[in-house]
Amino acid sequence: MDEYHLIKQFSKPKEGEYVPVTFIEFKRKLVGWSPELRRSVYIESEEDKAKLKRVREINLMIAINHLSGKTSSIELTDEERAQFEEVYNSFLEKGGQLMYTRKKIGAKTVSFFELKESGRKVSEASGKSLLSERI
Repeated sequence: MDEYHLIKQFSKPKEGEYVPVTFIEFKRKLVGWSPELRRSVYIESEEDKAKLKRVREINLMIAINHLSGKTSSIELTDEERAQFEEVYNSFLEKGGQLMYTRKKIGAKTVSFFELKESGRKVSEASGKSLLSERI
């Protein structure tokens, strides 16, 4: 499957690829690089901290990935979380669909969220009317 990287638990879309998501919650987690596992791991206890490099605190966003239908985890910096919260507030006001992508800014690739507005408009006067009046 060519789009496997979009449906994993930690989906990482390429620039220009979009993943529709539904926000569930944020968690604040400690994460560090494990040289023996050669990947980042979440820190559960203080003794784990000594074995890891580059220990940092991140925002872990739990969301539903609509491409896979499962929950996904997205690690965000404080700046990325602030950008998400702006888009999410707009989503709460206007509705639509939250879209997750990543953009290259300089040498870094950052998580980025956009709001895709729904195509249909809600009628302001949604009262009863005759079919002949609508035509």
